[in-house]
Amino acid sequence: MRIGKRLFIKTIYCLIFLSIGLGVNAQEKKEKHENVFLHPKKFYAKYFPNIKITYKPSDSNYIKVFPRNQMIVGTQILIPKVYANFQPVGFSQASSRFQTNIKTITGFSFSYRHVTAGFALSLIPPIGDPPNLISTRYRTATIKYKTPIYILTFKFMKIKGMTDVNDFNSINPLQSSYVSRPDITIKEYLVEGIYNFSWKKYSYLATMDNTEGQIKSRAGFLMKVGVYNQQFFGDTNLLSVPQRPYFTEFNNVTKIVGYNIKVSPGVGANLVFKKHLYASISIFSPLNLYVNKLENGKDDIIKKETSLQWVLDGSISIGYNAKRFFAALHYDVDGRNAAFNSYAYKSVYNYIKLDIGYRFNTPVVIKKFYKDTMPPGM
Repeated sequence: MRIGKRLFIKTIYCLIFLSIGLGVNAQEKKEKHENVFLHPKKFYAKYFPNIKITYKPSDSNYIKVFPRNQMIVGTQILIPKVYANFQPVGFSQASSRFQTNIKTITGFSFSYRHVTAGFALSLIPPIGDPPNLISTRYRTATIKYKTPIYILTFKFMKIKGMTDVNDFNSINPLQSSYVSRPDITIKEYLVEGIYNFSWKKYSYLATMDNTEGQIKSRAGFLMKVGVYNQQFFGDTNLLSVPQRPYFTEFNNVTKIVGYNIKVSPGVGANLVFKKHLYASISIFSPLNLYVNKLENGKDDIIKKETSLQWVLDGSISIGYNAKRFFAALHYDVDGRNAAFNSYAYKSVYNYIKLDIGYRFNTPVVIKKFYKDTMPPGM
């Protein structure tokens, strides 16, 4: 009995020690796993041991670089006009001429070192709208990674509610000459990069997000490359009854899906009037490759075509950029024009924007979070 009892006790001890050993081993593996994937510094050290981001300085006679320990908080007031036209070839009178009805858009942005994040949305309620135009809802979110040499941007935008102002498409012209479509929605995703060939003396950042300041007037060469996805859709047919006979190859379209690759050489210039006052302009002449798909209510592709087009986009602005405070008034325009065999699709974005911001010393919490999550040198 004593021998059996001792053997039983020893067996229990062995099982306990084995369980502890396995638990410790599993915990170590878990900690190692967490150390790599939940801690950015150790992640970079393991998978990118040689990464070290460095930047060459700009010419201080032309460009003022504001202290990197400052954070920028800005607010933007925008007055937008967005148009979307869907036209059959040879019958312009039967085209859909959709437009938005947005009073103002309010946006906020936050910038620290090389990262800028922002969002904007329509806040003012539809009070006092024109009787024939429905209200439009708008929202967008943007993230940018920027250096004096290049800027990378990811943006999401959603617009809902548009009005077809072509009276030809009205079902009952005596009651209303417009066609209200509260279901019409535009969704857009973009990934875009801008390269500044003249970064030593010309600052694109001085007017784009005010993280730098142009001291002397200068112009420069730019290159914009982007990939875009735009979805234009409604709950029912995008075509009204009067215009359907003019679209000979199809008459039931509920969704237009466009993929766009843009390669855009451009020029930019900053004209400095006095110490802090400036005017700027940038113009791009993009070569766009469009791939458009038309879908019906069952998500079946009824037509797919590819087109190569030249269009223009650009911006002009005037502003004040001091040590802490800045303000600027911008006008931006960006167009997409795709012409195919039997139809054409065009969308235009126009914005008048007031941008106001302030630079202040960054809180320690944000500095620590940024340092612990970003690659070395960034």
